[in-house]
Amino acid sequence: MQPKLKFLDRYLTLWIFLAMAIGVGLGHFFPKISNVTNSLSVGTTNIPLAIGLILMMYPPLAKVDYSLLPKAFRDKKVIGISLLLNWVIGTVLMFGLAVLFLRNEPDYMTGLILIGLARCIAMVIVWSDLAKANREYTAMLVALNSIFQIFTYSFLVWLFINVLPAKLGLANFNVSVSMKDVTESVLIYLGIPFLAGFLSRYFLIKSKGIEWYNRKFVPEYRQLPYTLYCLR
Repeated sequence: MQPKLKFLDRYLTLWIFLAMAIGVGLGHFFPKISNVTNSLSVGTTNIPLAIGLILMMYPPLAKVDYSLLPKAFRDKKVIGISLLLNWVIGTVLMFGLAVLFLRNEPDYMTGLILIGLARCIAMVIVWSDLAKANREYTAMLVALNSIFQIFTYSFLVWLFINVLPAKLGLANFNVSVSMKDVTESVLIYLGIPFLAGFLSRYFLIKSKGIEWYNRKFVPEYRQLPYTLYCLR
């Protein structure tokens, strides 16, 4: 018999929608709040958001047995399906939805295409951990798709925003995203929690043992990612 989800886990979707509603409300009633958040950014990185995402992703990544990652990377079928869904079907689908519903709103259409071209790292890690999925496969797929994002995102932005809309007679855009910005974001939002998870697991197991790590250390941080997912 599977144990029931705890209160916070069970209503996670509700907390997310509530957080979205609060965010939209703050933006509507306090339009200048964006100036405050922008003042806390360095380059393309928002510091409070980065801290929240890193703290959110650290607990699930601290549970990963990194010694099993090479075995996961040998599963060519899973890797192939993931790349096909994320970088072919997913990108074409989001482009089609943007054109179908927002062709008369070019700014929104561009925004939806940009979101559709990016893979959401945090969401995958949090929901996978909540579903008690295989942590090693999750870490492998997140790392793999993040690498693809570094090398392909700039090209996909050029293709789906600057080329295809013009070819279809929709609009002419001039949007560019540098590989440097994408690399920086991936290294901050994924590299830091991955490294922290690996180092804490390696050194704490070495000094305290695997039983202490799984029974004492990991449970202390279990609820943190779900709480921060709602608040981010």
